[in-house]
Amino acid sequence: MAVTHSTAARNAATDAVTALIGVSGNLKLRLAGNIGAPGTVVATLPLSEDAFGDASSGTATANAITSDTNAAGNASEVANATLETSGGTVVIHCAVGASGSDINMTGGLTIAAGDTVEVSSLTYTALSA
Repeated sequence: MAVTHSTAARNAATDAVTALIGVSGNLKLRLAGNIGAPGTVVATLPLSEDAFGDASSGTATANAITSDTNAAGNASEVANATLETSGGTVVIHCAVGASGSDINMTGGLTIAAGDTVEVSSLTYTALSA
């Protein structure tokens, strides 16, 4: 039998993780890496002071995310992303792809130096039902 969680437990877990990001965190798009060595940053998008709203049905939606209007860029494709505190502590590490990934990028996975990078929406779910 699979482990399941009540909606209240899913909301609490999601809110606890997103609270770790704190105020003024960042979404960083990166080249290949892992949570211990997350890879080269090619774009940094600042999160709003209150990064995520309260979870509903186990999912929290990010509030405003500021575009990176002068990305560092790289010739290699973006492979992962991190959500970090303002001090650079990685809280969440996830995959990036063109579709079917944790974060999906439209317009290609390569970010050139000086590009503008925008995020239209971002949600986080800590646990499945």
